[in-house]
Amino acid sequence: MSAQLAQRRLVPYRAAFTLIELLSVVAIIAILAGILISVVGVVSENARKAKSTARLKNLGSSALLYSIEHAGSWPQSSHAYTQASPQWWLALAPYLGSDITRASDPRRADYLNGILRDPLDPEETPGGHSNEFSYGFNVYLQLGELDDYDGKPQRWNTVYRTPHPESTVIFATNQLDSSDHFMAHDWASTADAEHDLDIRSNDLAGFVFCDGHTEWLSPTQSFSPANGANLWHPDQAVQPKP
Repeated sequence: MSAQLAQRRLVPYRAAFTLIELLSVVAIIAILAGILISVVGVVSENARKAKSTARLKNLGSSALLYSIEHAGSWPQSSHAYTQASPQWWLALAPYLGSDITRASDPRRADYLNGILRDPLDPEETPGGHSNEFSYGFNVYLQLGELDDYDGKPQRWNTVYRTPHPESTVIFATNQLDSSDHFMAHDWASTADAEHDLDIRSNDLAGFVFCDGHTEWLSPTQSFSPANGANLWHPDQAVQPKP
């Protein structure tokens, strides 16, 4: 037997994958990758929603702390603020970990886009947001003698004058370009609420109520004259029965 033939017999047999087997492996890997990407996406979205909810809760807690230290008064928005009672986002700054005290502070943008930017509030333009404020304040809680509204001259500008704090909105996710409040007393239809509120999670907007708790609701759940829903008007803020 020649040396060359003997060497051939000593080489072990190696089984190779067929084309069908290789394609099957590739298909399985693609399916698993798709499932993994989907799961990671859901986990990431849930984490952002949890962070968003926590920020809403901080807003509610800050407003209540502010009211305790200011004879029960709610903070103001740009609709009715004064030097003594600045806009809510300035008034609540000390309770949110910021020392900003004036609207002209050069750190204003950093404050609004950092501490007061909702994690679920997307950037509509490259490197920026079309809405200055992630959240808006319910103007019903600061209406005064110069305003025209259902219920006038009744006022709900303090904790003690708010009859249904557990179902009266104080803050909600906002998509208005430059307003820090919602003129809910001017709304006439659900379209008005849908125009002002910002949908940020599964067709729902984030809400903070006067007792400090948060909920994710559709705009029509908060305001729908046809269904008797109005969680903005303090005297009418009783959720309709299903």
